[in-house]
Amino acid sequence: MPIKTILLHMSNDDRHSQRLEVAVGLAKRFSAFVEVLFVATPVSMPAAVTGRAASYAYIAEATAVAHEKAERIEQEVRQALKDCSYSWTVEEGDHVELLAARAVYADLALVTQSHDDERGDRVTLQVPDRLPLTSPCPTLVLPYAASPPAAIGRHAVVAWKNTREAGRAVRNAMPFLKTAEKVTVVTIDPPGHALDSGRDLMVWLERHGVRSQHQANIFQGGDVGDVLLDSCRDLGGDLLVMGSYGHSRLREMILGGATRTVLAKLEVPVLMSH
Repeated sequence: MPIKTILLHMSNDDRHSQRLEVAVGLAKRFSAFVEVLFVATPVSMPAAVTGRAASYAYIAEATAVAHEKAERIEQEVRQALKDCSYSWTVEEGDHVELLAARAVYADLALVTQSHDDERGDRVTLQVPDRLPLTSPCPTLVLPYAASPPAAIGRHAVVAWKNTREAGRAVRNAMPFLKTAEKVTVVTIDPPGHALDSGRDLMVWLERHGVRSQHQANIFQGGDVGDVLLDSCRDLGGDLLVMGSYGHSRLREMILGGATRTVLAKLEVPVLMSH
């Protein structure tokens, strides 16, 4: 499916300008509409704030400040997206719930890697940890510490395993794969495997006009997420495509091991689908 609607998560965090810049580039690249959703609700509270009355007061004050900053960020958004089609909405509520509700009508959601930030009224964002598991829309997660490349996906690295999640991720990433200069399929197989587990995917991609190469890895123990990140780094990839794995436990989304590791140690943008 082509990317025609991009859902851009905006909030009072240190990386909103980075997400905006990437959204502009993708909107122009795919001729896409950008739906900008500014969530004005802080999602963390300082430990020093105790008691119901103090909590309510803090939330009210922090939300008012967020709305004030939303007005300033809106001007930044309007200037950056002046040559694109877009909408601007400010809402209060849970970041993931609000984004998930709108992601149903988007082709790509754009968020930033989680990062603990307790300065002032900054929010602690756990959006990428949960959004891919709660939305049918693929999520592009930008690394917090590293600046994304000007054109994301020149060398796309596909983390392949014959599962529903990985298959959906590849299909959702097709607009990136078709415009990539290079695509590498990375597989991690158990000892004694024939090292051909990427062949069928590569044949399927070829039929869609996407040529790819294969890097086969034999699992030697450790964390699969670390193997994927090391492979992407060694290959020089600037986009990692992978399924997002997790399950629900007592209504709380629990991440799978590789997914959790990749989101914690992310160095390049990752496109995730569940």
